[in-house]
Amino acid sequence: MIHPIRLKQEGLFLNKKLHPFKLKQAGLFTNKMIVNLLIPILIEQAMIVAIGIADTIMVAYVGEAAVAGISLITTFDALIKKLISALTIGCSIVISQYIGKKELFNANKAMKMAYYSVMILAIMMCAVFFIVKTPFLSLLAGNVEGDVMKSAHTYFALSLFSYPFFAAYYVASASFRAMGNSRIPMVCTVTMMAMNLTLKAIMIYKFNLGVWGAGISTLVSAMFIGILMTFMICKPTNLVYIEKIKKINLDFTMIKRILGIGIPNGVESGMFQLGILILQRLTASFGTAAIAANAIAKSLTPLSYIVSQCFGLVIVTVVGQCMGARKVDQADMYTKHILKLSYIIALLMNIASLTSNKFLVGCFHLSPEATSIASYIFYMYSIGAIIFYPTSFVLPNALRASGDIKFTMTASIITMFSIRIGTAFVFGKYINMGVFGVWLAMQLDWVIRSIIFLFRYKQGKWKKIKVV
Repeated sequence: MIHPIRLKQEGLFLNKKLHPFKLKQAGLFTNKMIVNLLIPILIEQAMIVAIGIADTIMVAYVGEAAVAGISLITTFDALIKKLISALTIGCSIVISQYIGKKELFNANKAMKMAYYSVMILAIMMCAVFFIVKTPFLSLLAGNVEGDVMKSAHTYFALSLFSYPFFAAYYVASASFRAMGNSRIPMVCTVTMMAMNLTLKAIMIYKFNLGVWGAGISTLVSAMFIGILMTFMICKPTNLVYIEKIKKINLDFTMIKRILGIGIPNGVESGMFQLGILILQRLTASFGTAAIAANAIAKSLTPLSYIVSQCFGLVIVTVVGQCMGARKVDQADMYTKHILKLSYIIALLMNIASLTSNKFLVGCFHLSPEATSIASYIFYMYSIGAIIFYPTSFVLPNALRASGDIKFTMTASIITMFSIRIGTAFVFGKYINMGVFGVWLAMQLDWVIRSIIFLFRYKQGKWKKIKVV
C-alpha cells in the first residue's frame, strides 16, 4: 500500500485522491525541496522551544522572583531580537530574489551590506541601553517587588552584551535560508542551545549562581554562535557568501534596497514587541503569580505555533525566489500550498498540546494559583493557534517576500495597538479577567489580522511589486 504523503522522485504528490495538497504543476520548488527546507528549521525551532522550557524550569529552581524578574527582561530581549531578525528579513528577501534572477554577485553584496548594517545597529543598542539601564528598568517593570527588580537588573546587565553576537547569527541564518540551506542554521543553533542549557545546569545547580548563572550562560552561548556563524557565512563554498568581510566598502544603493524592506519590517516587529512590553507592564500589575503564570505560558505556547512559524520562514525563501524569477503564478501556487500544509500540521500539533496541557504546566512546580492560570491560558492559545495562526503569521510572510512590506507593517501595527492592547486593558483591568484577559485579547487580534491579510492576498496587488 502506498503511503498517502509519499512524494514522487520529482517531488510531486502521487495521487490527488491520496493527498489533498497536491501541487498544481512542476515549478522552481518540489515538495521534496520544501520538506528539505522545512525539516531543519522545524528541528531548530523545536530545540529552541524545548530548551527554552528547560531553561525556565532551571530558573524556577531559584524561585518565583527569579522567574518573574528574568521574564521581564526576556520580554524586552525578545523585542530587540525580533527587531534585529525583522531587519534580516530584508536581507533574506533581497538575496532570495537575486538568486531567483541568477545574479549571485549582487546577492553576495547584499549579504555583506546587511551584515554591516545590522551589526552597527546592534552595537548602538547595546551601548545606549547599558547607559540608561537603571531608569529604563524602572519604566519597564513598574512597582514590582524588590527581589523581582534585583533579578531583572542582574540579568539585563549581562544580556545586553549578547546583542551584537545575535545580530551576526540572525544575518547569517537568514542568508543561508535564502539560499535554500536551512541545515547549517539548524546545526549551529542546536549546538548553541545545548551549550546554553549545559552551562545553565552547571552554574545554577552545581555552583548556585542563580540569575548570574542564567545570564552568563546566555552571553557565552551567544558569543559562540555569533562567531561561528560569521565564519560559516564567509566560506566561498556557499552559493552566496561574504567576501573579504574585514574590507569595508559600503554600497549605499544596496543598503537602501535592503533597508527599504528591512526597516518597515523592523518597525512592525519593534512596534509589535513594544505592544508586548506594554502588556507586560499591565501583567505585572496583577501580581507575582500572574507574572510567573505569564512566563510559563510564554515558554509553552511555542509548542502550539512552532510548525506554522517554520512554514513562515520557508515561504519567504520560496515566494522570494519565485518573485525574483518573475514567476508570479508559481508564487501564488506555493503560497496556497504551504498555507494548507501549515493548517493540517498545526492541527495535529495542537491536539497534542491540548492533551498534554496539565502535564506540561505541572513541570514548572510553581504555586497552585500560577499553575492554574497558566493552564487555562495554554488551553485557549492552542485552540486559537489551530484556527487563526497560519493566516495571521504565515500568509503575511508571503506578502512580505513579494515586497508588499508597507501594507503588512501598517496592518500589524494598527491591529496590535487598537485590538490587542486596547481590549487587553478592557478585559484584564476593567472586566477583572487579569492576565487571562490579556491573552484573550491576543486571540481577538489574530481574528482581525486573518481577515485583513486574506483580503489583501485575494486582491492580488502583491503580484505587481518589484524589489530587484
